[in-house]
Amino acid sequence: MIRNLNLTEDAESVCDAQVCIIGAGTAGIFLAQQLRNLGMQVVMLEAGDNVARKPEEVDQRCEQRGIRYRGAEDGRSFGIGGTSVLWGGQMIPISKSDMGARPAVGFEAWPIDYAEVASYLPIVRQQLGLSDPADSTEEMNADLQQRKFPVLFQLSNDFNLRLSEWLPFKKRNFAMTFADRLNSDDGLTVWLNATVVDMVRSSSPTVSRIETITAQSLNGRKLLVRPSFVVISAGALESTRLLLEFDDASERSITRSGAPLGRYFADHLSVTCGRFVCSDWRRFNLAVSPIFEKGLMQTPRLELAGLAQQKKGLTSAFAHFTFVTLGDTGFDVVRNVLRRRQGEQQSLNFSPALLGRVVTDVSAMAFWRFVYQRLRIPRGADLLLQVDIEQTPNADSRLYLSGERDGLNRKMLVIDWQIKPEDIRVIRSVADLTIAAWQSSTLTDFADLELTLPDDFDSFATLHDVYHPTGSVRMGNSAASSVVDKDLRLWTVDNCYVTTTAVFPSAGSANPGMTHLALTVRLAEHLEKSLKTPSAKPA
Repeated sequence: MIRNLNLTEDAESVCDAQVCIIGAGTAGIFLAQQLRNLGMQVVMLEAGDNVARKPEEVDQRCEQRGIRYRGAEDGRSFGIGGTSVLWGGQMIPISKSDMGARPAVGFEAWPIDYAEVASYLPIVRQQLGLSDPADSTEEMNADLQQRKFPVLFQLSNDFNLRLSEWLPFKKRNFAMTFADRLNSDDGLTVWLNATVVDMVRSSSPTVSRIETITAQSLNGRKLLVRPSFVVISAGALESTRLLLEFDDASERSITRSGAPLGRYFADHLSVTCGRFVCSDWRRFNLAVSPIFEKGLMQTPRLELAGLAQQKKGLTSAFAHFTFVTLGDTGFDVVRNVLRRRQGEQQSLNFSPALLGRVVTDVSAMAFWRFVYQRLRIPRGADLLLQVDIEQTPNADSRLYLSGERDGLNRKMLVIDWQIKPEDIRVIRSVADLTIAAWQSSTLTDFADLELTLPDDFDSFATLHDVYHPTGSVRMGNSAASSVVDKDLRLWTVDNCYVTTTAVFPSAGSANPGMTHLALTVRLAEHLEKSLKTPSAKPA
């Protein structure tokens, strides 16, 4: 059930919880769903309310000291559902090579095996209504790729073709997808307008655990939660801020042994590397446009092969095909309607003069959808090649606390995001490899690919983060080199866990969502087992 701390009659309330989840966004809601399936009682604390709001609307601003990190403003949403109100819902697990040791570029292996993470993917697929896991074997995926994208499938040994799936718009907002449980499950309580302002650690010299969590509303109401387990799932930035403040208040309990909390902050870097000059628009669409398979949209991407990474000393990366319209096509109208259904604020205004074009475009989209099972790229759109890379490890790219405080007297977060010259080298190298592969293929029969990279990146104005923050709460094998262990537990606090993309030691070559949710399912199972262990229960 959903409650609002702003509207409680008591100035201070108290409750117990087997699991207290901080953050009712994508991962928090998904974790609560899994925990309730396992019969565990859950309390969730959400800083926002039942409407998605921008960070500045709920006093969740950050200071920017390095290169501007756009994700701090545009990539976050507060309120039940969190960033699932904004995201595209692109689902693809990271590759096995992404989790392995890559000494040439400074990455250590993840502390958990790829096979173990992959074993939880069928549960994610089932919960989100993606294609049947039985239809997602490597052999079947390869067959689909070869049938739908025959030239891309064998384009170059330097790349592996993979297809990412997209959640339908109606399932992207998790507050809507799991609305029944959120609204009516007596074993799940979601507190809105409940911003965490304090986490109190046990004073016992032999037991390290969080005993109480205090949440506060903007009108001064307080909620005291006494949890068996705490899971911080407030997004990469806010989760890191909460841990930094807890570390300050607990005499550096996290960082005393060297844990790099806040360090190694990174994101995928995305840049437009090329523009397609199309001589046969229809053939170009049939070669690269998204397909629909069993009702789900899937898009092709060319991921840099592990062997190519090793030989050339490059981080993981992928090239993909995008297009840009001017907001005056039927595609724009359809997309905005669907985004409004997802919960995002979108305008539907277009002039009556464009009505004829919109009707024509929508009719053509319907034709391509049902005849070719593809998304029709509108005529006149800019056809672009986009390259996304993971950043090389950089301990100096970091998040830390400011001396300034917000309206609830919490220390604000400072973002000092950095891009190294090595990152630029990787972008140029992957762009060159992609363009060379395209130009040596039969794809040039209907579309030339022109390089559009700038001569220099000194201002970094053409580079974009893509709201995939990683690294600042990295998982690892020791308290001296990581913040959480392979089970996502803080090394120095027995009952506190973190599930956010910030635990990823490396970003890899894929959107983090699907891997993150698989780790979240694994965490739910771990918490259930831990609760059954007498030593894990509260003293």
